[in-house]
Amino acid sequence: MSYYEYGKTEKYLLSLLPESVQPELENVRSEALDMGVPVISETGAQFLKLIVTLVRPARILEIGTGTGYSGLIMLLNSKAKLYTIDFDSAAVECARRNFRDAGMSGRTEIYEGDASEVLPMVEGRFDLIFLDGPKGRYYEFLPYLIDLMPKGGVLLCDNVLYSERMSGERAVPHSKHTIAERLGLFMEAVNSDERIMTSVLPVGDGMSLSIKVRS
Repeated sequence: MSYYEYGKTEKYLLSLLPESVQPELENVRSEALDMGVPVISETGAQFLKLIVTLVRPARILEIGTGTGYSGLIMLLNSKAKLYTIDFDSAAVECARRNFRDAGMSGRTEIYEGDASEVLPMVEGRFDLIFLDGPKGRYYEFLPYLIDLMPKGGVLLCDNVLYSERMSGERAVPHSKHTIAERLGLFMEAVNSDERIMTSVLPVGDGMSLSIKVRS
């Protein structure tokens, strides 16, 4: 099952990728799909792997643990300590097992709960933040995330083009209007906040990449 409605460009980009971005994690990816837990697209996973390799973070914050697929990509391609947040207890339990099986438990801290309640209590600074939680709440989370980044820190956000709905190429169903409106507020904020420099890429379901340029 796919959570994305791919256009021709994305299908072409997928055709250029190897059979698996991170072969040793295929079971983790499959587990998420079997459980109905959203998982990053393969083109998004490749880009995440690239960003982690470029940034070489010491501390990573992730919102949206899932079964641990994206977290493990970041851990396997860096020496970072990962702090990850998710409210889904079943997914968190799977993630704990997957981190343990990969030998990454010692480099991982999982916070089970609503990110809006956890983020105000998070301390320290993070070289890389990966936002892959509920799209309708990105705008709510953004102020906390910017404050948690040092100058030069990177914020990567997934699903920001909402399967081409934000551009109007696909219609927004009535049941999704609120999510689209809130995501629109986030897109305006992340592209206008003078503390960060942002570019949006049509990778997977859309990813925004921001660098903090001033406090």
